Amino acid sequence: VILTCYPEMFPGSLGYSVIGNALNNKKFSLEIVNLHNFGIDKRGSVDDEPFGGGPGMVIRPDVIEKALNSITFKTDNYCKIFLTPSGQKLSQPKLNNLSKHDEMLILCGRFEGVDQRAIEILGFQEISIGDYVLSGGELAAAVFCDSIIRLVPGVLGDESSALTDSFQDNRLSEPIYTRPKNYEGLKVPEILISGNTKAIEKWREKKSLE
Repeated sequence: VILTCYPEMFPGSLGYSVIGNALNNKKFSLEIVNLHNFGIDKRGSVDDEPFGGGPGMVIRPDVIEKALNSITFKTDNYCKIFLTPSGQKLSQPKLNNLSKHDEMLILCGRFEGVDQRAIEILGFQEISIGDYVLSGGELAAAVFCDSIIRLVPGVLGDESSALTDSFQDNRLSEPIYTRPKNYEGLKVPEILISGNTKAIEKWREKKSLE
């Protein structure tokens, strides 16, 4: 479930390639909740001026609570995520751990952010996808969803693919090559076309460590 001020931004990139195929094949479901449906006035306003002054507007906690109360989770094994630069840095081990949940709710911030009381009282985990600022949480939500959906069994064509991704074992993937064997004078390493499986695996491990 994604809470957002801009529901038209979804599924977006999540509707393409292997993730889009998984969505169409119901390997996962995506529910989009428009925060403006729970606004404080006829215009569906969700934000207000920050106490203490300063630029921009802040999403109100009562709006988030009303939106959250409209959602019914199918199991007790769910978590609530707020994507924010001040959150815990997202990593592959963190994703592996979060993927154990059956359901997730992701809150997308906008404007100057979200009233901190909503995060604390409603029990959101704060997660950051990096030390930089976006115009809103929707792009971060797409990144987060893509990275965790691919861990769902049946999403990737090759079940072992996710296990060999960069960062799964605190390493990066080795360089990879395909045809043609000779491109602009650069040749594929001979070891990869040798047919020697053990030697190839040893080469890959060495390059990964490098």
